[in-house]
Amino acid sequence: MADPNIYIPSEGEFAPSPLERYLPPVPRGVAARWLQQHAAPGGWVLEPFGASPHWAVEAARAGYRVLVAANNPVARFLLEMHAQPPSAEALTAALAALGAARRGDERLEPAILELYLTECPNCAAQVPAEAFIWEREAAAPHAKLLNCKQCGVQGEYPCDEHDAARAAAYPLSGPTLSRALERIAAKDDPDREHAEEALQAYLPRAAYALITIINRLDSLDTDPAERRLLSALLLSACDRATKLWAHPSGRMRPRQLSAPPQFREYNIWFEMERSIALWAQDSAPLPVTEWPAAPPESGGICIYEGRMRDLATEMQDLPLAAVAAAVPRPAPAFWTLCALWAGWLWGREAIGPFVLVLRRRRYDWAWHTEALHAAFSAVAERMTEKTPLFAVLPEGESGLQAATAVAATLAGLRIQALAYRHAESELQLTLRKGAAQEAAEAQDEAIRSAAHFVLSGRGQPSAYDYLQAAALNLLNKQAGMGSGQTDPSEVYTHTRKQIAAALTMHGDFVQYGGNPDTPETGVWWPANPQQPRAPLADRVEIAVVRSLLRSQPQSTRAHDEALCAIFPGLLTPHPALLQAALSSYAQNEDGLWQLAAEDQPRQRRADLVEMRAALVILGQQLGYEVQEAEEDGQAEPLRWLQGGQAVLNFYVIASALLGEVLLGATTPAHNSLIVLPGRRAQLALYKLERDPRLAQAVEDGWRFLKYRAVRRLLAAQALTPDSIADAARLDPLTEEALQAPLL
Repeated sequence: MADPNIYIPSEGEFAPSPLERYLPPVPRGVAARWLQQHAAPGGWVLEPFGASPHWAVEAARAGYRVLVAANNPVARFLLEMHAQPPSAEALTAALAALGAARRGDERLEPAILELYLTECPNCAAQVPAEAFIWEREAAAPHAKLLNCKQCGVQGEYPCDEHDAARAAAYPLSGPTLSRALERIAAKDDPDREHAEEALQAYLPRAAYALITIINRLDSLDTDPAERRLLSALLLSACDRATKLWAHPSGRMRPRQLSAPPQFREYNIWFEMERSIALWAQDSAPLPVTEWPAAPPESGGICIYEGRMRDLATEMQDLPLAAVAAAVPRPAPAFWTLCALWAGWLWGREAIGPFVLVLRRRRYDWAWHTEALHAAFSAVAERMTEKTPLFAVLPEGESGLQAATAVAATLAGLRIQALAYRHAESELQLTLRKGAAQEAAEAQDEAIRSAAHFVLSGRGQPSAYDYLQAAALNLLNKQAGMGSGQTDPSEVYTHTRKQIAAALTMHGDFVQYGGNPDTPETGVWWPANPQQPRAPLADRVEIAVVRSLLRSQPQSTRAHDEALCAIFPGLLTPHPALLQAALSSYAQNEDGLWQLAAEDQPRQRRADLVEMRAALVILGQQLGYEVQEAEEDGQAEPLRWLQGGQAVLNFYVIASALLGEVLLGATTPAHNSLIVLPGRRAQLALYKLERDPRLAQAVEDGWRFLKYRAVRRLLAAQALTPDSIADAARLDPLTEEALQAPLL
C-alpha cells in the first residue's frame, strides 16, 4: 500500500485568470488526483472555504458533485465564471455594445478614453495613455506609458503640466463620491465611514471612470447573460483601477490597502479589453446549481451563498464522500475590495453579511485560527469517522500551518497524513474525525523529540517550518493542546510559543543564519547530532541516478512523482534539487530525460581510473611521494606526501555526494580537495548554498578541482607546487566557461 504521506506534485500552473494575485495559488491536478484515490466518482465533495475557483472546478471536472460554501459574493461570481467560462467573441460583442452606448452626445468608449488623453512626445498627437505612473504621496503623475497608434512610438515618457491638470480635474468628492458610496452603504449606515476609507485605494480619476461606466451600464436594457459578461469585465477594471499595482510591474500580492512607493494608474477601458483573454477560458461549461439543487452525478458545482457554519445546519444527512479544502490565508485587502466591488456591480443587497469585512481592522493569525475553527467545527459535524478531509495549504508558512493545525485539532480532526514541500510553502494534510490520545511524555519533551526525528531523517539543517510541522503533527494527536485553554486564538498563541520555546530554550538545537529573535529564519540542526543519515540532498541524487539507469526516458514530472514516493512526508525533495540533479547527469530530448553518455557507469569508472592515474603522475612530476587511495572508497583520499607528511589530499569522486567527504573526512581542510566532473559543479554548488555545514567546510579551506583541470595540468609543459591551487581558483564551481590556466 502506498504511503499516505506522499506529496502530490502540481501538474503545472493554471492559465492566467482574473484576480489571481489575490487568490490562493492552488496546485493544478492535486485535487483531482487526491479525490480519485479516496472517493468514488459522482459522490458529494464539500469545499468549505470557497477561496479558490480553480480548486472547486477541478474537482467537479474530475466527476464529483462539489458543494461550495461561498460567503464572498465576488468569490461566488469567480466560481460561476470559471465553471461556465464565456467565449471571447461574446465578451468582445458585449464590450462593443457598452462602448457604443450614448453618454450625452458622445459614445461611452471615447468618453472614457478621453480621461487618459496625453500628447505623444514624438508626433504631438493626442492619444490615450496605457497608464500613468505616480509616486505614493504625489499630487500628479510623473510619467506615462504610451503606445501611439499614429507614429508607432511606445515606452515610458515624462508627464507635462497638461497631464497633471487632467489628473487633478476629477476630485474624489461631490456626485462621484456620493454615487460610489451609496452603492455600498447609505448615508446613515455606520459602515459608510469604512467604505470611505476603502475608497482611498482609488485615485479620483479611476473612481470617476468606474462609476461613470457602472452608471451607464445600469441604464442599459441588457439581458442577464450580457450583464454577467459586462460585470466580469468591470470586475477586472475595478481591480486594475486600484493604486495597488507597483511600478516597475511585478507579482505583488497586496495584503493591505496601501499603495506601493511607485504605482501605475491604468487606462480603465484598455484594461477591460485586455481582460477578455483572462475570462475566456477554453473549457467546456460545467453544471452550476444553487443549494439545495443537486448537480448531476457526472459532476458539477453546487453553490451555497453563505458561511460554512450556516450550511452545516442545512446539510442534514447529505452523504459526503470527502472534504477537499483549499485553506486560505487572511486576505484583508482583497476582502475589503470585494465588498466595494460587489456593491458597485450588484448593489448593496449583494454584499449582505460580507459587509462586516469593512469594519474589521485586525486580521492576525490568532483571529484567523478562530475563523478556521468555526469552519472546521461545522465540517466535522457533517463528517463520519470514515470521511477523509484533504486540506491543502498553498501558502503554508508557519503561521497558516499553526492556525490550521490548532483549528482542526480543536474541531476533533486528527492528522492521518502530512506532506510538505518547502519550495512552494505548500502543506498537504489528510484528516479524519477521531479522539485524542493521552501523551506518553511531556509536551515540551515531545516537541523536541519530534524535531530531532525529522532532522535526523532529513540528515541536513532544515527550515523551522519542518520542525514546527512535525511538532504540530504530534500535538494534533495528543490531548491537552493549549494547556486547558479553549479559545482558539489563545490556543494558537500558546501553541506557537510552546513550540518556539521547546526548540530554542533548552540548547538542543542551533540556528544557522537568520535572526536569532525570529525562529522562522535561517535553518536548524541539533547541537549534538547523533549519527544522522546522509544528507537528504545526497540521497536524492542517488535516487535520481538510479532512476536514470533503470528506466526509460522520463519527464521531469515523472521523476518528481517518483522522488516524492521515495521521500514522503517531511522529506519531500525540493524541485530545484531534482532539476540540478537531472541537469548534472542527464540530457533532455523532447522533454524527456535520459542518462548522458559520459555518465554511463562504464565511462565514469574509466574516468575515476584516469583521474587517479593522472594525480599519481602529477604528484611524481612535482617530486612528491604518492599514496594511492582504495579504488572504490570515496572517503579515502589519494595523498601527496613530503617527508612522510601529507601536502595535499585528493578525494576523487564521480558524483556530487559531498556529505560523506566534507562531513566525514579526517584530513585538514586547508590541504584537501574534491576532484569531480565539471558536470557536477552546479549540483555541488546547490548543496553548498543550502547546507551551512558544507559551506563552512569550504570556508575552512576545502577546494574543488574539476576533471578537465586535471587533464590540463597533465598536458602542461611546466608545473609548480602552486599549479594545483591556480587550477582550482581559475575554474571554480561557479564558473561554467573554461578560463586559461596560469601555469
